[in-house]
Amino acid sequence: MDLTFFNDDSSCMYPLGVAHSNGNVLIGALTLAEYWVMVASDAINKEQQDNSQNVLTLLQSGELNDRWLPTVRSLKVLQELPVGADLYFGDVPLFRWNAVTSKGESQLVTDAELLNSPSQLFAHAGDWITKQIETVEQKWGARRASQTPLPDHVKVIGPLDQLIIAPGAKANACTINTETGPVLLGPDSEIQEGSNIRGPLYLGANSVIKMGSKIYGPTSIGDQCRIGGEVSNSVFLGYANKGHDGFVGNSVIGHWCNLGAATNTSNLKSNYSFVRLWNPNTEQFDESGLQFCGLIMGDHSKSGINTMFNTGSIVGAGCNVFGSGFQPKHIPPFSWGGGTEWQTHAFDKFIQTARVVMARRGRKLLDSEIEQWKAEFDRRT
Repeated sequence: MDLTFFNDDSSCMYPLGVAHSNGNVLIGALTLAEYWVMVASDAINKEQQDNSQNVLTLLQSGELNDRWLPTVRSLKVLQELPVGADLYFGDVPLFRWNAVTSKGESQLVTDAELLNSPSQLFAHAGDWITKQIETVEQKWGARRASQTPLPDHVKVIGPLDQLIIAPGAKANACTINTETGPVLLGPDSEIQEGSNIRGPLYLGANSVIKMGSKIYGPTSIGDQCRIGGEVSNSVFLGYANKGHDGFVGNSVIGHWCNLGAATNTSNLKSNYSFVRLWNPNTEQFDESGLQFCGLIMGDHSKSGINTMFNTGSIVGAGCNVFGSGFQPKHIPPFSWGGGTEWQTHAFDKFIQTARVVMARRGRKLLDSEIEQWKAEFDRRT
């Protein structure tokens, strides 16, 4: 099922970039597009054939808002939507028919689950991973640990059927606790010796949890990541490195990021008050309603060794952050420096580094991606 998405407000998910729009953002263990297909398929399997066909036709005859989360209620509303009638939640467009469909009067819904902040990616990761376990198992052609023998040096605490192992996945001399939620090990992923894992955990294809790591769920680690040290309730969206000791908690790390050795994030204020997060529209810090929130880092950003990020820090895309002491709680995109000394990251140097970094994972920086980043650079600097 091929779905089409549109973006109505990119500022809501700041500082995440264009790579995470159009249904590509990682929602637990699936992209948003895959999650919509999962929920739609489940609903179709439970419905009459004629209603199922209506859902299929509708989803492939229009566009979905790439912040709208799929639920049983979402599918019910879409199923009852008249042909040509766009769907709104207040002023927010949720679904719109394609250009060849004759337009009718727009319809309104009184509730909809929307992505309004990157912090939702770690706040709901556990629920999403748990709901998606069977779909991911089928997607990978994986087997449950209750159906396949494990090495004697791997200790599983909890139900074996909550450990999902894809072809090529390896676990060596580690402990895996499934009492707190499922653990999903993607194709050719690896948990190295001495690591301690607590679910819910999603480990994407070709990703590695390095020796002696401590990973507390709910945590979602996308494809091609290298993760070490201590991680708690965080999301690595993919192609990112945290290869050394240091704590990252209640955080979201974008594509092609690298956290230097002993990079640490604070995720709880010393007075236990709610965290305030940078709002790019008002250019001020707003109350988030969260007591725990660490670092939100945009794509292609890096931190030097011993970097310290305060509670609720926002680092824009294309940044290079280094220096002693706590860094500013908001670092604008394409910033280079640390503390109180900053300059703009030259765009040609940013592209040069991006090419090298992506090549290490077998990826080529496309001309279309360069154009998108140039537009982002011009808009943000």
